Amino acid sequence: MRTGAPTAAAARPDSRLAGARTPTEVRPRGLRLVPPVRRPAPKAPFVVLLGALLTTGLAGLLYLHTALAEDSFRLHDLATRSAVLADQEQALEQEVAEAASPSRLADRAEAMGMVRSENPAFIRLSDGAVLGKPKPGVAPPPPPAPTASASPSTSASAAAEGAEGDDAADGAADPTPSAAEASPAGEDGR
Repeated sequence: MRTGAPTAAAARPDSRLAGARTPTEVRPRGLRLVPPVRRPAPKAPFVVLLGALLTTGLAGLLYLHTALAEDSFRLHDLATRSAVLADQEQALEQEVAEAASPSRLADRAEAMGMVRSENPAFIRLSDGAVLGKPKPGVAPPPPPAPTASASPSTSASAAAEGAEGDDAADGAADPTPSAAEASPAGEDGR
């Protein structure tokens, strides 16, 4: 226990024993009454603000999800289109490689009337020198033309004689030469 000056409670007699006292006597000096508690803030604006924030957040998430799904579909379409175009590119490259093959080029050159050279020459691009002694290609002889057979069938010869008799009777000459007249002079040996 402390020693020293007596406290205010010890100096005063017990309030229950002393009887009724006035409120000023009970209060110690330097203390004041607390003002009454104010009413609590209304909760409705806070709830509305939270509801608006939640609604805005959910709407934003829904928009973001929709935009991502749309972009996903667009990405899938573009990937499919890219694969189709890559397949087309590969098919075209294969066609070009087939058209540029040596055998295909040789066939096309022969179809155009070109002749294969047996001794080609090469040009060195660095200095322009010609390597080898070129010889011109020789065209193979053309295949023999088909000729009429020596013994035509009897029905064909009768029809031919009948046609010649009709032409002679009309006095008109046949504008197309017969197969014997159309044979080239080179084949007869003349």
